[in-house]
This record gives sequence, structure tokens and C-alpha cells, in this order.
Amino acid sequence: MKRTKRSMETLSFYDRTGVERHLEKMAAGGWMIDRVDAFGWRYRRIEPQKLHFAVTYYPKASEFDPGPTAGQQVYHALSEQTGWRYVASWAQMQFFCTDRADAVPIETDPALELETIHAAMKKGLLLPYGVLLAIGLWWCAMLVHDLWHDPIGLFSSVTNLFLAVVWPLLSLVCIVEITAYLRWRARAKKAAACGEFVDTPNTRLFQRIVFTICGAAFVLQMLYNLTTGSPLLRVVSIIMVLYMLVLMLVVQGVKQLLKRKKVSRGVNRAVTWAVGIVLAFAMMAAIVFGTLRATQSGLLDRYNEPDTLPLTLTDLWGDELPEADYTPRWTEDASPLLAVYDGSEWAHPTEEGVLVPSLDYTVTEVKVPALYGSCRAQRLTEQTEKSHIDGLQRTCTPCDATPWGANEAWQLGWQNTGPVDRYLLCYDRNIVEINFSWPPTDEQKAVVGQAFGAPEM
Repeated sequence: MKRTKRSMETLSFYDRTGVERHLEKMAAGGWMIDRVDAFGWRYRRIEPQKLHFAVTYYPKASEFDPGPTAGQQVYHALSEQTGWRYVASWAQMQFFCTDRADAVPIETDPALELETIHAAMKKGLLLPYGVLLAIGLWWCAMLVHDLWHDPIGLFSSVTNLFLAVVWPLLSLVCIVEITAYLRWRARAKKAAACGEFVDTPNTRLFQRIVFTICGAAFVLQMLYNLTTGSPLLRVVSIIMVLYMLVLMLVVQGVKQLLKRKKVSRGVNRAVTWAVGIVLAFAMMAAIVFGTLRATQSGLLDRYNEPDTLPLTLTDLWGDELPEADYTPRWTEDASPLLAVYDGSEWAHPTEEGVLVPSLDYTVTEVKVPALYGSCRAQRLTEQTEKSHIDGLQRTCTPCDATPWGANEAWQLGWQNTGPVDRYLLCYDRNIVEINFSWPPTDEQKAVVGQAFGAPEM
């Protein structure tokens, strides 16, 4: 029979009422709280029994303490004299239980309890949630910026879509938790003046829904990367998950080891933070160096290897294509909403002095019609900006779309040299930027329309 179990509880740090009721329910089912850490709440099996729990706060306590401090030991001893047995703690939160229905409450002064809770919440809730909220709002601002300026980059990346789901939700959790606590504190202050206690608000269901959505979004992101991504993306996705797991295990392991060795709070905190920072940078450097070496050596390829490109030089030239060893390349950034494909074909001539054509194109496939207008506007804007390399001004001149079988067409170029053999084409579903190393004929333009004008490539 299983003697212990772990559970990820979505109970607020200030929700003493909710925690007490939850622990009473667990005890009735035969489980006693044993420890709370970064990996969840650990319970040990007991005989099912009806117990009463009390949750108090000791602001001077820390998760890095090797054990109860001298002050806590006195506090626990006094509580035990009134029939309450100390069972576990969660940083400043202390758990006590009793089987006596008439036990005297540990906290008898609501005003004193309120100030004790607030002193603990400044470290355990307001500070960490405030920092997380600031980071979350910064990410939300970046997402809004991308939504306005780079919708293609935002909607074609599964990772960006994951962040677009997670950061607003995490920010919302911070806002709800901080607001709920401050509102409860305001009500509790009024009640304390009358000598009354006020139950804490319970946001457990809300948090569970949010974290379930975030977890589902993470799983979907991983599945999409592993099934549709390039070899490099698949490997990097797996490595990053392992990176986070190893980092968490090592940091928590070091902290628990130092606690068992009875190392002081300050030393434990300093060593744990140092190990975490050094390990994080060292592992990240190893991952970056390793993937670069693997890519350069050919073990990993950032390119997909399709059986055939949607448009090839053979399609355009037929039997007139000069003989050469042509190299196709194909990369993609795709999500269920949008996809960006980059295809190219180039070669070195097999005979000196023989010119061989080259071709490259970028296809933006808009899977959700509502996004088409913003994607079209972004591609047009990009073609009228200055080059980041030499500062030259790009030009985008409307041209006849009929030979291309397109809805709209533009010829691209430079302000100082004029148009080049580069075009931007808009079809019902696809927006295509295509670059030729030669002036395309009307027959070749029609081939382009047949390749990209269909609803799906």
C-alpha cells in the first residue's frame, strides 16, 4: 500500500480557512500533511480520523531554516499545551492539528492575527506576486506590440502562442490573488475592531482552471513541436524541458541537503542561490554550444527535408534548366493559425562560365481568414522600409496581377537602382514573396500562380 503521495494544491498562501478545511478533509480520508515544497504537498498515510486543523503564521520563519527556530519551538510548545500538535509548515505558514473538538483556538486576538498574517504575506505573497505581475505585464505589452507590428511572427510560432496564453493568465492570477487578499484584509480590519475573525477568500477553483489551461497549452506546444518541427526544434524542445527539470531538482536537492545538515538559514540561501545561478548559466551555455556544434557538424539540421518543394526550378524551366547540382532548402514556422514557409533552390554550375538560375521565396499561409488583412499589411510595410544593412530605401510598385493568377501583385526594388526581379503576390490564402535570379516569363508566372494560388499548397 502506498505510504505517501504528492499533490499540487492550488491553495492561496493567505487562505488559512481553505487550508484548514482541506487538511481536515484529507485526514478524514487517511492522509496527513507531511511537507510542502516546490514539488507539491506531500502527505503520509494515517488511519482515517476526524481532526481539526489550525493554520497560523510565523513571519520570522523561512523555507531555508534547517528546522524550527528557537522562537518557533517555544511557540509550538505553547500551542501543544493547549492541545494543538505541530505537524508541518509552508515557509511562514504553520500547520497544527488536534482531535479535541473543544480545544482553545491558538489565535484569540483577531487584530494580532491580522498583523501577523500581513507580515508574512509581505514576503510570501505581495513581493513574489508583485514581481511576477511586473514581468507578466511586460510580456503582455510585448505581445500587444507584436500583435500590432509583427502579427506574422506572433501567430506563426507555437511558442509565441503559448506565451500569449500563459502570461496574461499568470498576470490575472497575480491580480486576483493580490486583490482578494487586500479586500479581505480591509474587511478583517473592520471585524477585528469588533473582536471578530473573518474567513479568508478561496480562489482554489479559479487557480485550478488557470493552471489547467496553462498545462494544456504547454502539452499542445510540445506535441506540435515534436510532430511538425524541424529536427533541431524537436531536440531543443526536449532539452529545454530536461533543463528546467534538472535545474529544479538540483536546486531543491541542495536546499534540502543543507537543511538536513543543519546549515544556517543565511548560508543555505546563499549556497542555493549560487548553485542555481551558476548551474543555470552553465547548462544554458552547454546547450547553446552543443546545438551549434551539432548543427555545424550536420548531426542536426534546422531545415526540413521535403520530398519536393511546392515550386522548383524544374517546374519553371522544364528541360531548359541548365545541368547542375541544385540544393533545395525548406524551413517552416507553423502553428494552427498561420504558417511561414521559406523555400529556396540554388546550385554551383558543373561547367565554368555556365550561369545557373536560383530561386527563393517566402510563403505566408493564413489559415484563419480574420488574420489575412494584418498579415498583408505587415508584408507591404516590410517592403517599404529601409534596409538595416546599408540604409537603402525599398520600393514596392503595383504591377499586373493577371499573369500570376493573383489577386494583387507588386514588384519590389530599391529607390536608387529601380525594380528587381522580386515580387509580392497576394492569393486567397497565401501571401508570397518570391525572388528570381532572372526576369520571369509570363509562362513562368502562371506556374507560380498554379503552385501558390490553390487553397492549400
